[in-house]
Amino acid sequence: MFNQFNTLNLFIYFVAVLSVLVLHISCGEKEKCTAFNCPQGCCEGELCMEASAENCGREGSECVDCTADPRSDSCLNGRCVCQGEGTRCHEGAACDADGCSDTACVPSCEGQCPGSPDGCGELCTINDCDGCCDNSTCIATPSDSFCGIEGSECVDCTSFGLVCGHEGTCREANINDARFVQYSYPQAMAPSSTEPVTLTFQNIGTTVWTKESEYFLGSQSPQDNYVWGMNRVFPGANESVSPGETIEFHFQITAPSSPGTYDFQWRMVKEHVEWFGEFSPHTSITVGSFQVCESIRVLAGTDIDASTGIQTCINGTPYRQILELPAGVYRIDSQIDIGVNPIILRTEDKAVHMPRCSFENHDCAELKASPEFYDESGILRIISSGSEVHHIVVNGNMENRRPPNPAGVQCQAHNNRYGYNIQMLCDNCMLTNSVTKNALCGTGVELNGVRTNVQVLNNTISHNGIHNMEGLWADGLTVHDAIDSIFSENHAVDNTDIDIIFGGCQNCLIQNNSIWHSESFENSAFAALMLHAWPTTSGNFHGTITSDNHIDCGPHRQCGIGLYIGSHAWYIADTFGGIVRDNTILNAQFGLLIDDAFDMAVYNNPVSNSDSTTITSCGPKSAYDYGIGLDSHSIDTSGDTLGAVYHPVDFDGCIPNWWQ
Repeated sequence: MFNQFNTLNLFIYFVAVLSVLVLHISCGEKEKCTAFNCPQGCCEGELCMEASAENCGREGSECVDCTADPRSDSCLNGRCVCQGEGTRCHEGAACDADGCSDTACVPSCEGQCPGSPDGCGELCTINDCDGCCDNSTCIATPSDSFCGIEGSECVDCTSFGLVCGHEGTCREANINDARFVQYSYPQAMAPSSTEPVTLTFQNIGTTVWTKESEYFLGSQSPQDNYVWGMNRVFPGANESVSPGETIEFHFQITAPSSPGTYDFQWRMVKEHVEWFGEFSPHTSITVGSFQVCESIRVLAGTDIDASTGIQTCINGTPYRQILELPAGVYRIDSQIDIGVNPIILRTEDKAVHMPRCSFENHDCAELKASPEFYDESGILRIISSGSEVHHIVVNGNMENRRPPNPAGVQCQAHNNRYGYNIQMLCDNCMLTNSVTKNALCGTGVELNGVRTNVQVLNNTISHNGIHNMEGLWADGLTVHDAIDSIFSENHAVDNTDIDIIFGGCQNCLIQNNSIWHSESFENSAFAALMLHAWPTTSGNFHGTITSDNHIDCGPHRQCGIGLYIGSHAWYIADTFGGIVRDNTILNAQFGLLIDDAFDMAVYNNPVSNSDSTTITSCGPKSAYDYGIGLDSHSIDTSGDTLGAVYHPVDFDGCIPNWWQ
């Protein structure tokens, strides 16, 4: 009897000890508690803890403190709950004595660095601190000792001898810099009239702008001009613009007394020290009286010839005045020319700075050649110097003028002047924001002769000619010889001879044009961009910069040569002078070819995805990213950082991307 009692007591004692051991068994040095050694509790460090509001969990999971979450106050079956509700409160509600409260928790990260609690059980993100983090405190920047943005670690710029710029980066002291923000100005003005304008700039440098320290807004295009009645605009007498702040310049401009289109552009200047920062966008204001060619309005969209009515309106427009054509498509049976007076021809209600006309579905006036159109040298000819054409569409209607139509027969016989869309024979003239498309042959736009101060800007030059029909191919833009001229921002697509070609251009800018080809061979080209010489042109490119043009010959490489400098595939004539840099050539059969040219600087023109062969009129020729003709010399490539390797080639008399 005594022995049995003792045995029972020992057994009870053993069970009690074992229970304690199970509840406080070590989780081991590397393993967490498991369901085997902690089936009802959770792991806190190396100890298995009984489930409670402060240590909630089961089957060896990591312990969670339910009281730290405003949505719960107790533990049930290893889960945090709100007592009386049975489940954790929904997001934004808090747990109290009566269960879940409808009072939403409002997170706050004001003054908190990333990773700090937001007071609602979540953590602040990187965007909650606009300034920089000094340990756990968010510091507003810039200041003398703290610099940084969006929760980055604070930097003391002064320790490097620098100052904190308004964008939270360390910069040198006394740096002038400005960012253009916005402007408002009149689209058109009467001669000698006065109108208000506003230009807004932001100080993104490290200096303070004041009138006393001679910070002004100054005129550009050209610099320091008085076209609008002044060349400086001053801040207010007591106005101070610190780094990061903006300033609105409100002032009155006075239009010139002579009609025309005048540049309008401004920039910040520290007088007698430097011009600095961004320019306002280069735009124009039209000055002059207006008249609309009302007689043709009823002809839009009909099959009645409008050319006579348009010509009458042009001839009746006074010197340098504005003639507007109502929007719509007009049948053109005979050539239209601007030749009596220089005028400004545009679509009704289209200011010069508005977006260019769309290729299709546009709201511009479209001059569409009829199937019977049979005049030489263009549907529209700009003859009078000083003329401007903008927001006009010229459509060569090539599908309906091909052989056996008379003009198509002439093109097939290589009399390509019967297929032109636009011809320019003017100095000091402009073609902008317009479209020339579907030329029968020859060219979409020709600048004929030696022309000075011509601007061809921001036009769509597209789908001119057909590549694989004898004589029916067409350039997009053809420039014989130009001086002091600009050809920029034009978009050339699927032109079928050369997309953009020059026979000479001195002191010109040929920049930021884009050339693209689709998949069809009939829309391909012999070359995309070409600087060369015809026997009748100079081939002189001294002072000209050809840069930042983008050429993409499409997925099937529908250009024989992407960028062609020289002329020997067609003519024995010299091409020389100028700088060709930073042009991008993609998907050409032959990337960049310098073909018997000299005295030029050519560098940093990236080429990619060229072919290994191009079919020429002489048969197959090897193709490369870069090539140079046998007679080329004095080509300066010292500025090249791309490692371009030029392969020696001979394309004399061999036209690339041929089909026969």
